[in-house]
Amino acid sequence: MPGQSKFRLMTATQLAEQQRLGTLLLDTRPAEEFASLHIRGAIQIGLMGNFSSWAAILIDPTRELLLVAESESSAAEAHARLARVGVERIIGYSLADELQWGEHNLDLDSISIHRCASVRQSLQADRSPQLVDVRSRAEWLKGHLPGAISAPLLDFDSSLHRIDLSKPSLVYCREGFRATTAASILLRKSSGDVGILIDGIEGWTASGLPLEVTAAK
Repeated sequence: MPGQSKFRLMTATQLAEQQRLGTLLLDTRPAEEFASLHIRGAIQIGLMGNFSSWAAILIDPTRELLLVAESESSAAEAHARLARVGVERIIGYSLADELQWGEHNLDLDSISIHRCASVRQSLQADRSPQLVDVRSRAEWLKGHLPGAISAPLLDFDSSLHRIDLSKPSLVYCREGFRATTAASILLRKSSGDVGILIDGIEGWTASGLPLEVTAAK
């Protein structure tokens, strides 16, 4: 496998140095673990899902990567799956360790997680957060949360101009996978207030709440 000899476990100190040098951190942990605590600037793509497909779309294959994983086995799985889609410049991996991160003064962050049932009232208030729908345009046209902005993850960079980075945002998709990835990318562009509506459109409809439908132009 190309690059296999370079793929090695790195300490928190080595991780911090690599990030300082411009290496991109790719956090492969599940959404709620990443949201709870992660290294600021990391992109999250969960291993449980269409991991390699999204990585191939969102990551420049010429960029050096360092994986953040739950375990050695999940790091090895991520490495193998990335190689299959041509993402091969992976210099190593680091295991998620809150204690080590704190001891080495890494810049940490978290993302608030919300569920539709608990935010429905705040979404009706005058100062409600902007809703960012990162599903495909076709999905959005079939029905979306009222007032939501369409910013498909598939083409997220070119959709960023639709999002007011000065305002609090709640990012959602169908059930949380794409939303967490999009939120991690959004936080690389802005230090603003970004949350995840983790149950997304599924939770919204399960709560019996109405969707808004926009005619295609």
